[in-house]
Amino acid sequence: MNFGSNAIKYNRPSGKVAFAVSTSVPELVRITVSDTGLGIPTAMQGKLFQPFQRAGQETGPIEGTGIGLVITKRLAQLMHGDVGFRSTSAEGSEFWVDLPVHEVVMESAAVQALDVGAPGQLSAGLVLYVEDNPANVTFMRDLVSSFENIELLTAPTAELGIEIARARRPAAIVMDINLPGMSGVDALRALRAAKETKEIPVIALTAAASERDRQRGIQAGFHRYLTKPIRVDEFIEVLEGLLAPQDKGA
Repeated sequence: MNFGSNAIKYNRPSGKVAFAVSTSVPELVRITVSDTGLGIPTAMQGKLFQPFQRAGQETGPIEGTGIGLVITKRLAQLMHGDVGFRSTSAEGSEFWVDLPVHEVVMESAAVQALDVGAPGQLSAGLVLYVEDNPANVTFMRDLVSSFENIELLTAPTAELGIEIARARRPAAIVMDINLPGMSGVDALRALRAAKETKEIPVIALTAAASERDRQRGIQAGFHRYLTKPIRVDEFIEVLEGLLAPQDKGA
């Protein structure tokens, strides 16, 4: 956002700004913002990424504090990445951030190694959480860790979640709505269409919290439609209501 706003601010009338993503550097993803703006004089380039330095624009008409680039670089370094740039005065600039590639932990092929439950029987105490945000996954693991009768499986995409659900037939699925690729609503339809998963209750847990979103979720067939930030007591009550009958019959 900082690179993008600078590319616009320090551009010229009818200028251009372009965003590009590449993985040419091993184990890194590079996001580049380029512009056709004012460019940075060579004599000023050594002062970039220093507090309150604006490469000669300190007294110009364009507003700024000179700390945005400093904060951007520090944030990148905290994520084990870095920033860089190249610029030609009066021609334009390129700024980029390099960040480590995040690998998906569980690939589709791994589903084949999962134990398959008995046909027509759900796995008591097994919960599948379909969520692409690692922080939310970590929170959910911590939340259910205090329950001895719950085993948590996770999937970062709806497509992988469907595969796991078919292989393991969990007692309940907790589903985000806004997922990369297939949405949670489309995933619910796919689960309902498959004989292995059509009876599994699916709880929506999503940031799509408007009344219109909630009504759509209910109409789609979610067992419950819960919103983020999660209300822990409500979520536990819903989950225990689904798992308790199966625990009693175990």
